[in-house]
Amino acid sequence: MAVKVAFMQASDCWGCHQSLLNAHLGLLPVLPALDIVYWPAVVDFKHDSLKARPDGDILVGFLEGSMRTNEDVENAKLMRAKCQLIVGFGSCACYGNVHGLANEWDIEDVIKRKYEQTESITDESPHEPKEHMPGFTGKIVPLDEVISVDIFMAGCPPKPEAIISAVQFLLGQKPQPMADLSFCNDCSLNNENCLLEKYELCFGPITSIGCTLKCTDNGEPCVGCLGPAKTVSARAEKLKTMTQNMHQLSSGDKKNLHEFLTLFLNVPLMSGFDLAGDILKQVRKTGEAQTALANVPADTGDIYANLMKFLKNNREFIKISNVCDQCDLEIGSKSQMTKVKRDYEGLPNSTDCLIEQGYLCAGPITRAGCGGLCMRVNTPCSGCFGQTAWNVDQAERFADVVTKGFNVALSKEELLAQVKDKLGFMEKFTLATNKNYR
Repeated sequence: MAVKVAFMQASDCWGCHQSLLNAHLGLLPVLPALDIVYWPAVVDFKHDSLKARPDGDILVGFLEGSMRTNEDVENAKLMRAKCQLIVGFGSCACYGNVHGLANEWDIEDVIKRKYEQTESITDESPHEPKEHMPGFTGKIVPLDEVISVDIFMAGCPPKPEAIISAVQFLLGQKPQPMADLSFCNDCSLNNENCLLEKYELCFGPITSIGCTLKCTDNGEPCVGCLGPAKTVSARAEKLKTMTQNMHQLSSGDKKNLHEFLTLFLNVPLMSGFDLAGDILKQVRKTGEAQTALANVPADTGDIYANLMKFLKNNREFIKISNVCDQCDLEIGSKSQMTKVKRDYEGLPNSTDCLIEQGYLCAGPITRAGCGGLCMRVNTPCSGCFGQTAWNVDQAERFADVVTKGFNVALSKEELLAQVKDKLGFMEKFTLATNKNYR
């Protein structure tokens, strides 16, 4: 039975859906499993057809765009009513995106500038059009302040492979081996020097046996590559206790947790794919989509539930890795920032860190997930995957990070004094999440 899905566009450029279509042949494995019941940008569905559906009739709804107009808000609420799961699709929905920079001004000033003062206006009596128009919201807010959101898929736009990966995960199309025994039964550290006994996070007790790499042979933890096992080892109880006290773990263990969830759930690109709650439990309730965790041992389910609780209350472990971790440019290079350059000043070389060459790059304060795409074409990161830390002064944080960890000859104060537009750079995609600008 095909799974019903719907796509909705709010105020946006349609780039997220273009990214989905750019998957090309990658769509073939998933399209037969989808019953696309609403996608007005691609298929001629009428708005009334969505309204006529029973509440909860659609399994997954993808909602792209920012909440700029009253119609955007109404459509978001309509999608929430009709869909069991809502995906905030792209950085407009997740963070408000570039549109959110308008929150620096009152909406009346924004409208006046747009419709009355713009230099390109040729109308002799310019004014805001109101006939057959939805009207603007006072401020832009992220989608999850309008409706509850189950999944956040960041990126401007999200990468095609990330979108396909997420859809396959939701459809349960990527089965795991589900071996009878757990990895611990084949681990060289099982009898002595067990990492769990040293209070280091290792997921061997619940992971299927059969791995040929055996990370533990090199003293590294098992991160769940082969998915859940049908039975667990005796050390599953130790692992369960650790996952009940996640705040006590080191940042390194939290990175292992990120890797584990990515592999164990079989979501190859979980960076930029955040689960707001126990998404698998919600999917299983529908009876339409099954996942690898549908019939796991009770201990595995408890450990997974602990991780999801931590994720829902404190998603910081996903945000530890930043774009610099995925960038091939050299930090500590022969270049040194002696002044802040604008993008049009000079031509950066393709080997040294752009910051150390003098250019503002948001990589150090932006969460990983894009693969460092912009830097691969010699362009600074602009922050579309969201921040690695929230509710702080991003300009201060950026200056702290780069003056301490990069080859920068400027003091923190000198660097900040040379940044022309702090919000436009540091919070280009996320200002709508900043309640100081409401």
